[in-house]
Amino acid sequence: MDINEIKLKWRLKDQDKEANINLWDEKADHFGNYTIPTMENDKFIKLLKYENLINDDFKVLDVGCGGGKYTLALSRECRHIYGMDLSPKMIDYANENKRKFNINNAYFICEDWHELNMKKSNLYKKFDLVFASMTPAIQSASTLEKMNEASKKYCVLRSNIKRKESVYDKLGKIFNILDNEQNLNFLYTLNMLFLQGYMPKINYEEKRWLYKEPLEKACRTYIKRIKIIRRINEDEEKKIIQILKDISHNGYIEEEINSTIATLIWSVG
Repeated sequence: MDINEIKLKWRLKDQDKEANINLWDEKADHFGNYTIPTMENDKFIKLLKYENLINDDFKVLDVGCGGGKYTLALSRECRHIYGMDLSPKMIDYANENKRKFNINNAYFICEDWHELNMKKSNLYKKFDLVFASMTPAIQSASTLEKMNEASKKYCVLRSNIKRKESVYDKLGKIFNILDNEQNLNFLYTLNMLFLQGYMPKINYEEKRWLYKEPLEKACRTYIKRIKIIRRINEDEEKKIIQILKDISHNGYIEEEINSTIATLIWSVG
């Protein structure tokens, strides 16, 4: 498969952008409340430092930054860092945390990476490091290429390559929405980078965590998540709500998530 074949096959799928923004706005309360991680307690930050991918004179871009956890954590390690996300509520949380932790060299931008033009946005070759961690912002050839366009030294992409979710997988089987998207994204990324002459390093990490959400909020979250993939009617929405009610405990939905995470590191300089 050559570059043109990959670009033809690995394209952005039609999505309900409003539903996508609403989904991440809904999740902002969870992702916006955090303690800033450090190299001592976070494997991703430790990896960046171990590979010498960041230093105090770097300008850094965090693509799909969510509530700004890694943007703010890495602000201690570089000169300037920018976080970008399409969710206004996520960006609100990021700016609030920036003020809370009194960080002055981090900046947040509310933009959709899928639609962004690097040259028109004045981001072309502006950053020493561009990274994207656990974000759907990178899911096509064009969104991967934008990382290379924005970086003048290094790129890092951290994503799930295998993920099991006790609740969402159950809904996926019922509503026929399961696919191998994550594996395909990883394979397309590797192939595209190799064909362009890059030699990415790969680091693997196993991670398990529990996600707990009030039933009413969980119903909204899972409905919006499914709507991003396909349209659902009113009866299907009611069915989702009933399924979640049936598996809820004391008014909460608890989901166990097991994930294999791959971090790709490559130099564009």
